[in-house]
Amino acid sequence: MIHACFTPLEAGGESSDEGLTTASQGLVAHVYSRPPVPTAFYEPPSANAVFVAPGGNDSTGTGTEAQPYQTLGRALQVVNAKPADATTWTVVLKAGTYREGELTVSRARVTVQRYKGDVVSLRGSVAVTGFSGSGPYTKTLSGFDPTPVEVDCADAVLLGQAGRDYGAETPFAVTRAGIPLRRVAPGAPLSSGQYRYDAATNVLTLADSPTEVEVALKRWALRTNAPLVKFAGLDVQNYATCTVNWSRTVNGLTYYKGAVLLYRDTESDSGAVLENSTVANNAANGVAVAHGRDIRLSGNVLVNNGWTGAQASNAQRLIVEDNVMSYNNVRRWANTVEAGMKVTFIRDGVVFNNLFEHNAANGFWCDQGCGATNPGNRWFILARNVARYNDDKGLFYEVSHHGVLASNVVHDNGRTGIAVFGSRNVQLWNNTAVDNDASSDGYSANVSIVDDKRCFTNDVLPGGKACTTANGCDPQVAGNYDHCEPSSVGPLANTCNAEAVVLMNNVLSGSLSARPLLNVDDPNPATAYGAPAILQAHDFQAYYRASTSAPATLIRFQRAANTSAASYASLAAFRAANPGREPQSVERSGGTRHPFFVNAAVKDFTQDPASADVWGRGQALPSEVLKAVYWPQASPAQPPARIGAIEWRDKAVAAPCDVSAPVHHRRNPTSGDHLFTTMLSEAESAGRDWGYTDDLGIAFRASTTAATGLSPVYRLYNPTVLEHFWTIDAAEKQGAQSTYGYTTDEGIGFYAATAPGPCRVPVYRLVHAAASRHTFTTSQAERASLVASGWTDEGLRFYAGAPQ
Repeated sequence: MIHACFTPLEAGGESSDEGLTTASQGLVAHVYSRPPVPTAFYEPPSANAVFVAPGGNDSTGTGTEAQPYQTLGRALQVVNAKPADATTWTVVLKAGTYREGELTVSRARVTVQRYKGDVVSLRGSVAVTGFSGSGPYTKTLSGFDPTPVEVDCADAVLLGQAGRDYGAETPFAVTRAGIPLRRVAPGAPLSSGQYRYDAATNVLTLADSPTEVEVALKRWALRTNAPLVKFAGLDVQNYATCTVNWSRTVNGLTYYKGAVLLYRDTESDSGAVLENSTVANNAANGVAVAHGRDIRLSGNVLVNNGWTGAQASNAQRLIVEDNVMSYNNVRRWANTVEAGMKVTFIRDGVVFNNLFEHNAANGFWCDQGCGATNPGNRWFILARNVARYNDDKGLFYEVSHHGVLASNVVHDNGRTGIAVFGSRNVQLWNNTAVDNDASSDGYSANVSIVDDKRCFTNDVLPGGKACTTANGCDPQVAGNYDHCEPSSVGPLANTCNAEAVVLMNNVLSGSLSARPLLNVDDPNPATAYGAPAILQAHDFQAYYRASTSAPATLIRFQRAANTSAASYASLAAFRAANPGREPQSVERSGGTRHPFFVNAAVKDFTQDPASADVWGRGQALPSEVLKAVYWPQASPAQPPARIGAIEWRDKAVAAPCDVSAPVHHRRNPTSGDHLFTTMLSEAESAGRDWGYTDDLGIAFRASTTAATGLSPVYRLYNPTVLEHFWTIDAAEKQGAQSTYGYTTDEGIGFYAATAPGPCRVPVYRLVHAAASRHTFTTSQAERASLVASGWTDEGLRFYAGAPQ
């Protein structure tokens, strides 16, 4: 296996280690469709906004709503030139298609967003019409020069094995009716969904009728290396990105990894955000992240990209939440260097509540160096995700440390459902892994934990041997992009060895092949040690097979160093050979319905409350696992005992809650001002940069978007007394502005309800008149305590979701 980091400064490298899993091995076929249009609602700010509309004018426009600019490029030119102060400038795009790209935000504190609910599309392509023929259809390209996108711009080290689509090393890409087409060589026969392009004759040939044909031309859409930049509610498609570690210059032109690039030139604070946007149909990668700390990808749809949906490296405290990353690797690069999302060298990352599905590759992959800066406080979190129908592994945690993989649902993937390879101090709790393994790989399983023969040169491995070739190891040296860290660096070391892994409370059910449900071994002969050293603790698993012959092996387990892994046909056989291991686990087989789930036939993996095997049983969650499952809560309560996933994306519920976004509560102990925000990045930067150091947790839950039954809660600021103020009452807002000095309108803080409903609780506001301070609470006890200490109760102000 070979791995990589990438930076905006220098190239690293990747390669492949395995073959491509195909639909013929029992996988569900990938059926591509037009990417969805973003739906989030963005109210424009009342100040410091620059407007853009297709009917505007770059020469005579002033950037106001009445006289907008015509192009995003002109608006960014104006905004980038604004003074570098604490003011946030917002570029507001009105409905339309903007055929622009290769744009840079260089000023800090800039937001680029859609206008309210307008559909705003950024296109890096040109529309091609006037085809001849009746199938196939041909067109000699004219009006633009395709030469820059018909160039081999890929990093050679990334090429990997054979089997890619023809021309995948170029950024030349074609879509039809919003769906990417696959390229074949000149002269090759065409099937539906394919195209040919002959650079010598400049002729484009399609198999299908030429509806909405687009050819990618611009090399990227938006990039920023400035802090506190946000891109929101945008539809970004058809950019000529390339398969590179970050960038590569060919014939004087520089080609980039992603259509949206969030980075810093060196590791430093960023706080950049991409939210509620669609990034799709790009020639290679969709989104690329590097070096910046506190970057957030939230609520995005990254689909149909030729390579990977998103990639990130050296971006500490990265947050990836509520995204859909699906149908990527359209151009069929070597399967095992791809993923819905791939990351390297991410400390303290959070990958939470995402959907990774139908990628012609892995679902999610940390390829090296993920882990915690301070394991006592913060682990790498991979929780509450769904990974399904990917050609390769569902969730892959490799050559990393101090990670929590908890409450994920992983099913119907081509290879291992959850793979932990060459990693140490990893917690695997309450995952549900069902019907993975269409392959026959020797170390594939629903859950597979595998040692790695790589190690740091001459290091002493946990099994006592030296890291030498003579001992069957693969020594790595410092500075190698694929390096291992020596054990001498302490508890955060990454020796590439699997060690101290905890496997607890997981459901492992079925297999798409003859591979076992659980695999724990060192597939490389004569290396350090066996499964007893790899697994620190494991118990309370629930195993299920439709029959004891499907597959015949339940568990594959290497009992000792320098031995082959043993295969066990049953849990009883495993226990007999390994006394003391998995005493509380259960094994079931057969039956007319799945014994653990409400309705496994329709992929509803909610635990059946009638099953005493999975309901009311299980080990209590340790603090790092609790914090992962209930992120971002700092002190969550222990949930009722159960085996398998507790919460996960799109879990079936009786009624969805329309107020579910956490509202973070921070306080400035010097001024006494209270801050309530749905943006964790704002809460953290307020604590770091503006004195709001008192973290009071989640105050309540609201909505970040408009919806039926919800009203905007306005956010104001009084620059004289230095206080924030929130109200759901438009008349009260006007009075606060005109009479009480709250002259800074900060827009809509969030959305809440004026009436009770499912999952809603009353939110009370209190004021301390002497100090000119307001706060909110849902707690009757806190409400009474505040009144007793001099606050005045202003009563119920709106309804929101409970804090927990």
